[in-house]
Amino acid sequence: MEIVAGGFSDAPQEILTDIFALLEFPDLVRVGSVCSSWNSAYTSICSFGQYKCSQAPCLIYTSESAGDHVAFLYSLVEKRSYKLTLPDLHIQRRYLIGSSHGWLVTADDRSEMHLVNPVTSEQISLPSVITIEQVTPILDEAGAICRYRFSRHTAEAIMGPSSTYSLSASRDHLFHKALLFYDTSAGSYFVM
Repeated sequence: MEIVAGGFSDAPQEILTDIFALLEFPDLVRVGSVCSSWNSAYTSICSFGQYKCSQAPCLIYTSESAGDHVAFLYSLVEKRSYKLTLPDLHIQRRYLIGSSHGWLVTADDRSEMHLVNPVTSEQISLPSVITIEQVTPILDEAGAICRYRFSRHTAEAIMGPSSTYSLSASRDHLFHKALLFYDTSAGSYFVM
């Protein structure tokens, strides 16, 4: 009986995904650059919460000298940094509110929240800040939002006078922490 083995690039996608999901993050990024089928498995793992390996944490940081579209990922395991170019994203201007499962929860300079995957450059906008009951947009003469007013009330009581902040300063007063969870039964994430 003769067995003919194909190349590793011909391996079934499910097997590649199962194997790659066990790699440390820097190694996962490396296998994603081998060939198109491996990149497809890598992208699937990063995008759909299939990453199973308990990871040593990585630190993400930006630098003004590197520019608005560049972030650095520092691997504690390898003790080295990786430069990530995020062409459609001004990551250096974002506030980091939380992170989990390879995603960052950020607030932009208009205080709008986004999920950002720094490895795949994928970005998902979260519901607008004006969907929060205590936030009222203030419009300029042209009808564009220029500030937000925060009322300090709950369903039971008024907690004090309202405050008005610029678009970018609002994120300092509104967002303190965000948690990201993956719901395996629904196959999607939710943010608190």
